[in-house]
Amino acid sequence: MHYVRFALQPGEKDSLIALIRNFFDKEVKTFEGFISFKLHANEEGTVLINYATWESVEHFQKFVAFAANSDISKQIQAFKPQSDRVYELV
Repeated sequence: MHYVRFALQPGEKDSLIALIRNFFDKEVKTFEGFISFKLHANEEGTVLINYATWESVEHFQKFVAFAANSDISKQIQAFKPQSDRVYELV
């Protein structure tokens, strides 16, 4: 599982959610090894967490290499994720 946490300023949540959904629809969903993703936001709209599940760490790493030059990915990175980690589901 890939976990990304964003700390947001008021009013940024909707823009980031739209970017992430667009990214998953256009670039992630059809990539080999991708299983699912979920977005969670706090009530204040100042924290957004993205959980993405992959078949394996290797599948995820291949995707990271593929997405390195993605325009949408670069726009998402502009929101400066605070935590970007890979966890093994047990």
